[in-house]
Amino acid sequence: MSKRSRRSRRSSREVVNRNRPRRKPQSSQRKRTPRNIETTKYIQEPIKKKNGNPIVRWVNTHVDNVRLALGILIFICSILILNNNLNIKDAYITSGQSFYSVLLMGKSAGDLTKWAREYVVTGDIKYKQAYDSHLKERNGTKADRRGVTKSYDQRFKDIPNSIVPEEDKTKLLDSLSASNILAVKEQIAFDFVEKGDLDSAKECVFGDEYDQQKEKVLTPLLEFTDKLQMDMGRKIVTKIYFSYGYIILLCLANLVLIILINDRLDLSITDKED
Repeated sequence: MSKRSRRSRRSSREVVNRNRPRRKPQSSQRKRTPRNIETTKYIQEPIKKKNGNPIVRWVNTHVDNVRLALGILIFICSILILNNNLNIKDAYITSGQSFYSVLLMGKSAGDLTKWAREYVVTGDIKYKQAYDSHLKERNGTKADRRGVTKSYDQRFKDIPNSIVPEEDKTKLLDSLSASNILAVKEQIAFDFVEKGDLDSAKECVFGDEYDQQKEKVLTPLLEFTDKLQMDMGRKIVTKIYFSYGYIILLCLANLVLIILINDRLDLSITDKED
């Protein structure tokens, strides 16, 4: 194709394009009718809305104080949990000490009765020696099998009043007093044995009066054990429930503090909604 033919075609296209009517550009926005100046004075601007919940806004405004308060709350909860655990530990130790005292008192009364009756029946001096040796341990003049030299009366008084009330400890002391009365009867029986009056000796340690006094030794111990078990169980369960509450509060405070530290909340306040 020659250069002339190409030029002729281009010129013909330009002529056609010039002869076509041009389109008016369409405006992207519609024309608004002019408003009256007086009416525009009374048109209020849209109300600016502030973001978020009032609580969130307050937290965002006082975020440093909130962090400090959460830190103090975590510290207090930790102290309370530690105190609760110490109280539970003290309750376990005291209850163990109290139950051991009951066991010790019951065994002591049973052993003294056994040795006294065997001595009265057999007249064998070894039972009398065992009886006297144990009586010295109970009175605190001789060390027991643990090497502790302390009377039963003092052991019962040393139980903490914060765990076991004084009125409960009196049951142990009542049992000890009743056992001491039995010891007096047993000593009388021993005197009858030395005099050769075995019938009177047996009456002292096998009679109805002796059995009734024996019940006065055991009944307070059972009452003390029942009440101690109920009180300790109730106290320990209450402390455990409080610990659960403190732990839940501690976890929530930690969670909120972590969120605030990591800036996961919107800590900036905007005057307008986007």
